[in-house]
Amino acid sequence: MKKILLTTIITSALMASAHAATETSTFEVTAEVAASCQITTNPLAFGAFDPSVGTTGSAALDVACTSGSTGTVTLASANTWSMIDGANTLAYGLYTDSAHTTVWDSATIGQSVTGAGLSTPTNFTVYGKIDAQPSAAVSAAYADTVTVTVTY
Repeated sequence: MKKILLTTIITSALMASAHAATETSTFEVTAEVAASCQITTNPLAFGAFDPSVGTTGSAALDVACTSGSTGTVTLASANTWSMIDGANTLAYGLYTDSAHTTVWDSATIGQSVTGAGLSTPTNFTVYGKIDAQPSAAVSAAYADTVTVTVTY
């Protein structure tokens, strides 16, 4: 009886495997890398200076964009290139070069950036200059806010 039962089970299994079928299919895996940029800024602090002489300073600016993307870095002043303390103002300029010959703003010129990957920033130096302003009022609180924009 056991032998007949075992033979029946084995025969059924062989017949089931003889009738088994399989189907296969495929699907695509896709992705899109969007252009993006990250900006890291540092303050430009001129410190104390003699208003009859003027002064210069600089600050680092890093921009990292996705690989293969390109863009333009521009700067814009909240107070039209003047630091303010109450009613007192102190004019300054930002430049792309240490000789202070090429103004860096949003209307005149931007700096080009080509993305090498978000982990590889392009380093820029922002050069600042305050010309002599003998009538400048004494204050330790002159300030302005500069907005960095990358258009890509």
